[in-house]
Amino acid sequence: MNANTVDVTNQIIEPLDGIKALQLGIQALLGHQADQGSWEGEVVWCPMLAAQYALMCYITQVSIPAQRREALLQQFGSTRLSDGLWGLHEKSSPYLFVTSLVYVAARLLGVPPKDPLLQPAGQFIRSQGGVISIPTWGKFWLAMLNLYNWRGVNPILPEVWLLPKSLTIHPSKYYCHTRLIYLGMAYVYGCKFQVPLTPIISALRSELYVQEYEKVNFGVARKKLRAEETYSPPSLVLRGFYNIATVCDRWHLPNLRKRVLCQMLELIRWELHTTNYTSISPVSGLLNLIALWLHDPNDGDRHQALKAFEGWMWEDKQQGLRIAGARSSTWDSSFAVQALQAASSHIDVASHLEKGQKFLASQQIRQTFPKFAENYRIDPQGGFCFAGVWHGWPVSDCTAEALLALLDAPSKVIPESDLEDAVYFLLRCQNQDGGFGSYERRKIVSTLELINPAEMFANSMTERSYIECTASCLAALGQFRCRLPNKLEHPLNGVIERAKLWLRRQQQPDGSWSGFWGVNFIYGTMFGIQGLLAAGTPTYDPAIRRACNWLVDKQKSDGGWGEHFQGCLTKQYVEHHESQVIQTAWALKALLEAKSAAWTAIEAGAKFLVNMQLDNGEWPDQDPAGVFFSTALLDYTLYRSYFPIWALALYESRRQERIG
Repeated sequence: MNANTVDVTNQIIEPLDGIKALQLGIQALLGHQADQGSWEGEVVWCPMLAAQYALMCYITQVSIPAQRREALLQQFGSTRLSDGLWGLHEKSSPYLFVTSLVYVAARLLGVPPKDPLLQPAGQFIRSQGGVISIPTWGKFWLAMLNLYNWRGVNPILPEVWLLPKSLTIHPSKYYCHTRLIYLGMAYVYGCKFQVPLTPIISALRSELYVQEYEKVNFGVARKKLRAEETYSPPSLVLRGFYNIATVCDRWHLPNLRKRVLCQMLELIRWELHTTNYTSISPVSGLLNLIALWLHDPNDGDRHQALKAFEGWMWEDKQQGLRIAGARSSTWDSSFAVQALQAASSHIDVASHLEKGQKFLASQQIRQTFPKFAENYRIDPQGGFCFAGVWHGWPVSDCTAEALLALLDAPSKVIPESDLEDAVYFLLRCQNQDGGFGSYERRKIVSTLELINPAEMFANSMTERSYIECTASCLAALGQFRCRLPNKLEHPLNGVIERAKLWLRRQQQPDGSWSGFWGVNFIYGTMFGIQGLLAAGTPTYDPAIRRACNWLVDKQKSDGGWGEHFQGCLTKQYVEHHESQVIQTAWALKALLEAKSAAWTAIEAGAKFLVNMQLDNGEWPDQDPAGVFFSTALLDYTLYRSYFPIWALALYESRRQERIG
């Protein structure tokens, strides 16, 4: 038992009205359902994306209307940390990277340097010796704005795309987000474009540096990185690559560079054409817009992409205009449907379930993309995207969760052939080690982390096997095998067995699993339990019992669970000072699905959720529960709506079983 945890096993828990809480929670969740049957909550990251949008507009000479300008500035104002600066997420320490980009964006939007919005940022930048040590991603954006010399930016060679595809370091082997960010950055770097030196750029040079801009030694500055923001410092191998690349860049062949830039432009166009011009993310989407503008300001694809970029935006009167970290209608709808399915034996939600399932069925990619292999993709047919079918980038766990939500749908909603196509997509995502990747299977054995240039992020270079993706795929494949036992029986048995063995090997000695896309061990353990159970592991198996014991041991004195995001950085469980609704729902869901005998702990957890529920049926906004690449927190705003419902529905079913 954790020393900070009160033993709830001997406490007397007062009876609670789980049905009333379920009714209130479901009523609130149904209020979020759109007319077409979907759910989608905002995926909140940080103001970096809004700043980069403003910078992109300045670079490409896109006029920002006054109303949008005010909305962007409102976003900057509403996302300041307590000291008036900006961080990588709402709970982070100040980042020179984010603060500098927001500062420059606001200045270009007309805010004077001594305005209360910017004055703390200006002081902070100067206290850090100016922007000299900003991470490379920041150096890159400032270089386009003529606020950093390209000599101070680590080389991002376009010619790497001409290397033999069999080489481990060819960009085709990178994780897809990294690959597409590198594509846009390398195109821009190959052009080494800088905006003209105007009065506002001259003023910014004096504000961003503590010495005259012309006297800055950018060759030395290239290697300077602010330690507080460098989670993955450049390795000796990477520094060697940079030295070689610097020489290659200095002596590059102009005709060869022109040829590779043309090839890269075609890769960018294909990416736009297969994502309805949105790109895989707003991060690469902004780079693609700049690349196309550099090629031709009147480019037709650029104009289409600029219009499509509006789809990444959220705006309201409270927080202004922000750029979402992702769009999530398929992901949110899949979980919302499953939560309602769990509650359907207690509360009538049939009509809403049918609407939700019809929406999900409409989001499947039903045709392959021409030339997907030439563009380093796997066949997307049958898959479901995180965002929606328009996104064009299906993901293994998104497909699996959608499949789980659809398996009991009538054939008029989704035929068996479409369910089979979804399974085939999942099979294309299984790695050689038995685990599952996210967007595609892992292409090489090496993680390439020795040449990870991201600095602020880790584990971002290649696909890998993920606990969450593997468990979701196991759950979907296991349910498919149960419901359609005569379909794909032979390949599924081997696939499931290999995935189960991989998942077992990932369990920590203490019984937990570490997550990758959520905070952190509670999230991973929920999926670890789900995956093993789906693969046929009995609830009395030692691996399941150890996981349940670990969860019970982490329960806090108020009945809830709370894990701090700091553990994503340290790779150790770090207890939060207060219980978190979402993590409590995750822990309860896992214990209930595992048929844990720790009923008093389960009841205490359910009581915590009931007590935390607001009068309107919602649950309070607490710490973000999502994460990517170890350092960046994401707030999935609907997690606190459907996960508590799901847990309480399972609790109510188990409670009735016990008294039945």
